[in-house]
Amino acid sequence: MSDIRYVSGWKKNDPKIERDAIAVWREQGILPPDTAPEDRAKQICAVAYDGKKVCGISTVEIASYAPLRNKRFGFLRVFTLPDYSQQTVAIGLATECREILRAWSIANPGERLAGMAAVYQSPKLGHYPIGESGLTLIGYTREGYQMRVIWFNHLPLNEAADTTSGAIVA
Repeated sequence: MSDIRYVSGWKKNDPKIERDAIAVWREQGILPPDTAPEDRAKQICAVAYDGKKVCGISTVEIASYAPLRNKRFGFLRVFTLPDYSQQTVAIGLATECREILRAWSIANPGERLAGMAAVYQSPKLGHYPIGESGLTLIGYTREGYQMRVIWFNHLPLNEAADTTSGAIVA
């Protein structure tokens, strides 16, 4: 494997990173039909580059998670190009995003971001209860997918629950 470089795009509105991601999404045809690539690009957390080539993209959507007292989590999505699917790029993106989100949460306490979450839809993922990225199995969605989270320890659990709309119920 080549030397993979991870670049943060979280809350940066970086035109180059967004253009790179949009080009990959369009080329691969992976976004849902009702999702505008320009909108999804605003959710970029990190992009993995192999030299100048994008080999993976992670996006995060912040939402409340009802089963965990409506705590707010950054819900992670990771896409790796097919040539990189059996490599550690996805784990690298998840690990990078965990640290990006943790730092952002500390710097923005009013956002009350309690951690990072992911729904594992690929059967290639989730062989052990705690993954290499630190995401830990907490249950399953109605569809049978694994639900995983990692908590950030700088927010106490007794903080008031988020009651805003947009809660995710798995």
